[in-house]
Amino acid sequence: MFLPKENNKTTWGSAFLAENTEIRMADGTFIIIQNSVGKETWTDQQGKTKIIRIHKFDTTETDHPLLGIGGNWMTDFHFIWARIDSKWHRAFEIRGVKKTFRNSLKGLVYAVELDTDDYLTLRGGIPAATFGNCLIVEPHRQGYTQDFRFKIDQALRERGLQKAHIIEWHHLGVGHRADGSLILDTERIKPPQWATSGQREQGSETTRISPQPQRRVNLECGKCRKPAAQLKCACLATYYCDIQCQREDMPEHRQKCTHMIPKEINT
Repeated sequence: MFLPKENNKTTWGSAFLAENTEIRMADGTFIIIQNSVGKETWTDQQGKTKIIRIHKFDTTETDHPLLGIGGNWMTDFHFIWARIDSKWHRAFEIRGVKKTFRNSLKGLVYAVELDTDDYLTLRGGIPAATFGNCLIVEPHRQGYTQDFRFKIDQALRERGLQKAHIIEWHHLGVGHRADGSLILDTERIKPPQWATSGQREQGSETTRISPQPQRRVNLECGKCRKPAAQLKCACLATYYCDIQCQREDMPEHRQKCTHMIPKEINT
C-alpha cells in the first residue's frame, strides 16, 4: 500500500497564495490576506462566511515559482475558476500565466481557512480555493475534506493553538502527491513562539517555562482498534497492526481512502 519511491513526488496544495494577495470582503472592499482574519468575505452562497484562520508556510529556494493570474500570485497547484470553460483548474493549466514572483528566494505562502465551505474572491473577480480543499471545488472528496479538517483541529488542540488566528508551518506540511493523494504532516506545525524560546515576557519580568515532554501517540488499528498500530496506509490517515488487518479492512477503507479514490475516478 505504500507508494513507490519514484511516484512519491510532492507538490504544493491547492490553496496557497502569495503575501499581500487581496481578498474581496462582504462590503465589496479588498483586504490583504495577512489582515483578513475575522473578516466576512464576499460570497454568493446563503448566509455569511468568515475567515477564522490564516495558515502561513515556509518556502525554499527549490520550490516552484509562483504563478500570476489577473494580478494575483499563487502556487502552481492552486485551484481557480476559469471563465472560459466554467470549470475549476490548477493555476499551471491556465493559459498566459506569468511566472516567478518572490520578494526573496525563501518567501512565505498563505492559505485562508473559512468557517464554512466556500471559496474566496480575489482581484479581478477570480474565485479561488480555500484551505482544506473546499468541496465546492472538489465535491468528490467528501471524506478527504472531513478527515483533513478533523486532523488539523486535533493537531491545533494538542498544541494549544485552537484559538490562534495565525498558524505557522515548516516547509511542505500540506500538499499532494503526484497522483493527487493528500499529504498532511501536522508535526510541521510550529509551536507557539513563547514555547519555542522557553520563556514568556510578563511586564518587566521574564518567566522561564519548562518544555513540555513530548507525548507518545498510540495509533489505533483501523480494523481491530488495538493501540500502537505501526503499519500506515498510503493515504496517511489509517494505521493497522499488520498486513492481515489491512486486508480485512480494505473493502470498507477503499471507499474513503484518499490514495485509492483518485485512481478509481480516473479509471
